[in-house]
Amino acid sequence: MNFLHTNTNTEGDEWQVFAVRRRRAHMKSETYVLLEPGKDEEFILEEDLRIRLKGWLENWPGEEPLDLAGFETIDEAVSHLIRSVCELEIDGEVGSVQWYQLELE
Repeated sequence: MNFLHTNTNTEGDEWQVFAVRRRRAHMKSETYVLLEPGKDEEFILEEDLRIRLKGWLENWPGEEPLDLAGFETIDEAVSHLIRSVCELEIDGEVGSVQWYQLELE
């Protein structure tokens, strides 16, 4: 399992994407919508999102994903994911976990 997306263009060139940046620095909301494979969308607070992502990473089978290998702790990796990414891609038929920060009025 890894966070790696491999894409090929029409010329046969292959490239890999480890993460997608999406942070809106001006947003102050701690509310997210969480999309997990096989489940309905769920509105959660950032603290709950941290718990869920930490659970996914703690139970990750095999080697840790390359783009998270540089972090000393799982908590640091989770902070990076929340701050800089919006999707945790899982190999096989599991799918991906996605989260999006919401601005509520």
